[in-house]
Amino acid sequence: MNITGKTIQLGVIGNPISHSISPQLHNTMAEKMGLDYTYSAYRVRRGEVAKALDGMRALNIRGFNVTIPHKVTAHDLCDELDPFAKKMGACNTLVNNDGVIKGYNTDGPGFIRSLLHKGVSVKDKFVIVLGAGGAAQGVCMAMADAGARMIGIINRTYEKAEKLAERINKYYPSVAHACNGFVDADIVVNTTSVGMNTNEMPADVDFESLKKETVVCDIVYCPRETAFLKKASEAGLKTVGGIGMLINQAVIAFELFTNTKVDETVVDYLYRMTELEKSIVLTGFMGTGKTSIGKRLCSLTGAQFIDTDSLIEEKMGMSIPDIFSKYGESCFRDVESEVIKSLAGYKGAVISTGGGAVLRRENIDTLRENGAVIFCLKADIERVFKNIGTNTESRPLLNGKTMDEARALLESRCEAYANCDEEIDVTDCEKEQSADKILELYMGRD
Repeated sequence: MNITGKTIQLGVIGNPISHSISPQLHNTMAEKMGLDYTYSAYRVRRGEVAKALDGMRALNIRGFNVTIPHKVTAHDLCDELDPFAKKMGACNTLVNNDGVIKGYNTDGPGFIRSLLHKGVSVKDKFVIVLGAGGAAQGVCMAMADAGARMIGIINRTYEKAEKLAERINKYYPSVAHACNGFVDADIVVNTTSVGMNTNEMPADVDFESLKKETVVCDIVYCPRETAFLKKASEAGLKTVGGIGMLINQAVIAFELFTNTKVDETVVDYLYRMTELEKSIVLTGFMGTGKTSIGKRLCSLTGAQFIDTDSLIEEKMGMSIPDIFSKYGESCFRDVESEVIKSLAGYKGAVISTGGGAVLRRENIDTLRENGAVIFCLKADIERVFKNIGTNTESRPLLNGKTMDEARALLESRCEAYANCDEEIDVTDCEKEQSADKILELYMGRD
């Protein structure tokens, strides 16, 4: 990316904001389409949105995306509103036209596009929506606008479902109603946050009783395949994950910012970049940066980060040094293998393993069951000690060892590391460079 005095500025405002993958999505679109735009994330506290919009005008920033908790406030501060944003009462996209800020809402339309991308139309369909919050409102309003025949809303508080139905029916008469069941649904959508980074279910659904043509959707995108979607898939139903909504709301916003149509090849690239149908597994010697690089990969793709050492500590109820001290390395390796077996079904995650996990070939085979791509991070022993510093107490196999002894341990593992799919030398690389290289190699394996 070559930023000059002519480069047009875009960004996203919210609080918190450091987790956002919007910069990656928008900068990728700009790069792939050869457009001179750059996109950044800005933390804006409550009560400071008006100042942010003043800054947008003063600095001639072309566009802002808006995320939690500012969507309603941004709506109220806009100079002009798109008709759909006016119905929603909330904006997630602001476009600056020579100081006049117009507000849009691309969340619901992004959901509709995500369905169309998977060959699913809502026109004349009976849709069941789980939840009655802000996300449900966006999804319901967009589906009504796209021609859904009927929308049933299920919520723990029935009155909230009725209230949302009333709001939808204000603009699309007699389309929505509160309900309790899933009978005859053509499409089922979870709009709650239940299932995000957990195995929880948003509702007790008998997927086997649904029509075989029913499509099950989830707006949660971390993990890529939620428990909700997994159970639906096991029942033979078509599923649509939440990452598509995230991608397509960004695509629509980018089109508004740039007055261009994003090419479908670029949209397909964004899907490949973020869906991670095959999990990325990071292994390598202690101190090679598996955790920091893994988290950086997650910030680029929005994927779930899983650390097997943390899962082992959670399972055993004690720290890894205490496990080694009390039960020995053999016990630790047994538990490690159990934990890795429990991850065999995960899709679209970034998994960081302990440096010795690959010593057992069965662990590599287990991780590959779902087609995971295993990357070995390689660094010379001097870089390892530089990364770790004096903190070796948390690493039982390295604690008290000289550099020569640590080098011998590293060399003894080289044969096992050679069984990985890709090797990345991180000796002279920062985590950002390493993560970018891993993502590039991952994308190139298709």
